[in-house]
Amino acid sequence: MAGIIVGLFGAAATWGAIAAVREGRRHGAAQTLIDRLQEADPACTCFYVGAGRASVETINGARSRREPFVIALSPSRVGLYPLNPDLPPRVEFAPAELRWFGRPKKYSPNTNEIWLHVEHAGGWQRLVLRLPRAQMQALVRALKGVATPEQVTAYRRRRPYIHAGPLFAAPAAQDMLGAWVLGAPGSLYLTPSHLVVLDGTAVRRTIALERVQKIAAVRRLDQPGTAGLVRFEADGEQLAFALEDHDTFAEALAEAARRTLEDPVQWQRKKKKPDALDALDDEDE
Repeated sequence: MAGIIVGLFGAAATWGAIAAVREGRRHGAAQTLIDRLQEADPACTCFYVGAGRASVETINGARSRREPFVIALSPSRVGLYPLNPDLPPRVEFAPAELRWFGRPKKYSPNTNEIWLHVEHAGGWQRLVLRLPRAQMQALVRALKGVATPEQVTAYRRRRPYIHAGPLFAAPAAQDMLGAWVLGAPGSLYLTPSHLVVLDGTAVRRTIALERVQKIAAVRRLDQPGTAGLVRFEADGEQLAFALEDHDTFAEALAEAARRTLEDPVQWQRKKKKPDALDALDDEDE
């Protein structure tokens, strides 16, 4: 028994030494990458944490595996990079292509997650980043520095953030007799800031939710056995889409659109001093 115990301790020590060497190599690769990025763009702020992981999903397309990463943010670009310098960036985009960012859950003492929605290269991507709390707070502050005021306001709104889809859908319009005619099918993806209309991975149209109103779930009287419709108005234009479970999607769309009009959380807390608002938001207290 004593021999077995000694063997287990030895195996644990060996594994710990291997893990330490591996993390040392990762840290060295990350620092080399950060040096290159900051040499090319001295204004960028870079983040790397050994415990951090990230993945990138193209809506209706591929999703990268979760892996260690370096993220760089500057007024001119945001980039997510694997630690292998021979591999291309997972994604690079201009801050103007950022559409929304937010943490699905309040801060925890351990690992925390944030999502970034990006409209880039004709597609829509969702970046999922996981970091320890202190590093996540620092990343959020850096994101606020490159985001628009409207995106910072959206970040500070109450959870849960509404997401739905992507769901198979077809645009619909009524003919002269009132029958619904369906267009080429695609999909709908609902985010906390936009309703995204996609054709495969290509973005066909994005509709800001604060411009969406008069949302209704409509059953088709002309073809009762077919998928129902979600109908709404955006900037005075009447739009409709046929999709399964249209009632549920209409409810989600209405809730998401309503939330874009809410005041941020900290603006509702009148007892807090103005200079404490950013800390309140970052700490979620």
